[in-house]
Amino acid sequence: MKKNLRLVVICFALIVCSLFCTSCSDDLKNIDLKRDSLSSEIWLEVEKNETVKICLDSKVKIWETSLDTEILNDSCLKIQIPTLVGVNPINVKFPDSDSSYKINLAVGMKYLNFKDEETLYGNDDYQMNPYEEKIVYVTGSYLVDKYPVTNCDFLQLLWDEIPLNSPQIDTMENDFTKFWVQKKESRKNNEKCITHDSAASTIPLYLAMKYANIRSLREGLKPYYIFSNTSNKFVQIDRKARSVNRNGVEEVPEHHYFIVYHDFIEHENNLIEVYDNSSSDGYRLPYYDEWVMLARGGDKNNTPWNESASFKEISKYAKFEDKVSCSDLNDSGPLYSIISFFHWCKNDYESGLVGKLLPNGFGLYDIFGLVEEQVLFEKHNYSRDNYNVFFIIEPKEEKKRNPLRCIDDCPACLKGGIHRSDLERIDYSFISNDYFPKYSGGFRLIRNIGNNAKWTEVKSK
Repeated sequence: MKKNLRLVVICFALIVCSLFCTSCSDDLKNIDLKRDSLSSEIWLEVEKNETVKICLDSKVKIWETSLDTEILNDSCLKIQIPTLVGVNPINVKFPDSDSSYKINLAVGMKYLNFKDEETLYGNDDYQMNPYEEKIVYVTGSYLVDKYPVTNCDFLQLLWDEIPLNSPQIDTMENDFTKFWVQKKESRKNNEKCITHDSAASTIPLYLAMKYANIRSLREGLKPYYIFSNTSNKFVQIDRKARSVNRNGVEEVPEHHYFIVYHDFIEHENNLIEVYDNSSSDGYRLPYYDEWVMLARGGDKNNTPWNESASFKEISKYAKFEDKVSCSDLNDSGPLYSIISFFHWCKNDYESGLVGKLLPNGFGLYDIFGLVEEQVLFEKHNYSRDNYNVFFIIEPKEEKKRNPLRCIDDCPACLKGGIHRSDLERIDYSFISNDYFPKYSGGFRLIRNIGNNAKWTEVKSK
């Protein structure tokens, strides 16, 4: 009897192990490459924490990479994909050649190589020629975050920027800093980030740019944003800025902004000056026209879904929130206690999970809903001389203007929408009404490969 029972247990254990191993093999992503198809540099899209097997149809002499790898045979390599979004290169050399080939693993990113890609342009107040819809060609190679930047990615890259916990944390008036200090206290540095983490929300524009620079430096790229102290009084795009380069030639910076200097610590100045490094190969926020192109995913309609689409159909692609913000309620009143107890209000700094719905035509997730995304304006997007300004400030009223809020010359806006009440108004031109608060929204980063992006007008629609 005992012998039979032992056999049953052993058989059961073998079945479980077999199932477990089968599951493990299913989790192994296989990528087969032909040597003849390799260029000097190729891009492969992978996800965080995946185990990937890359096999070539030719013997490999050397695999060069900093990743955790295992050589399976003379042509196959098994790789453990790291835990943060970004790019990880592998250099490959063959026995019969001195040439080296680079395989770039784009973790949590889409590689989009546009060659005369047609996109609708100029169909709203913030793009050029708003009176006339135009089809334009877009040519260029982009890396784009598949998902909004997650809380884990943001925390890990800005770990050293976030203050340590202290007895004063519970008395902090700055809820934003308190949230991240407490999150840092509850997590570990270099901790594993999962793919479908919650999206970072209510991130100030300055910190989104700072995150982009840190991510660039982490990969050995030139940071895109250059920061400088300023005595400027107001948040705005500076369209008249001029500087002298090292050759003594006066030039106008392509993108020049004054933004709120909101960090995890207090600063003497309320604002900070920021402009771009035109030679940068690093990460950055998308500009308005780029975001609209990426959001469209090849679509040339005015709305991302059919006007008659039901909320259930829209919810396959976008998560819209019908809860109110907890910070909009009086936390000392009984209404707040009741609403927060039943979870009818949402934490401003938390969101739903990224990548759980369907992607758009370019394979990008959560472009609409989940969190509003920070998008930078360029000088041409709109100006005080254009018809579409919100309101004009008279010189005598300049002193009354709140220095931490922009008027008609904002550096950025929030795209994509988040509230269910916005749903009827959301199209590709929709921006948040309160589009430049002290705390802003979520964001995703992009990067030009080779700085070869070109936009060329084709025809009127």
